[in-house]
Amino acid sequence: MGTRFAQLVHEESEYAVVPVADDTTTVFTGPCILYGVYVNTVLSAHVLPITDGATTVVSVVASAAAGTSILYPGIRFNTSLIVNPDDSATGSVTVAFRRVNADQ
Repeated sequence: MGTRFAQLVHEESEYAVVPVADDTTTVFTGPCILYGVYVNTVLSAHVLPITDGATTVVSVVASAAAGTSILYPGIRFNTSLIVNPDDSATGSVTVAFRRVNADQ
């Protein structure tokens, strides 16, 4: 009797380091998959929305500590991946994503 092994699929992803003080930053224009957000520098007391166009899909909690890592199973963004902080927000995050169409 054979043994069944679960095959884990690991895909390479791109990343963008986003200084939150820069206000709105478009990480990617086009369809993509969000895999995670890593907090590089402590965030200010403002929630950090991550949007698909004008729709908030996920948010990073206000005052998230440096070293906080938020992993997602792969959330599809249909039009664009945008980090859209409050105008007076501070901190820095790294966003891990993969383009849906590699030729873009």
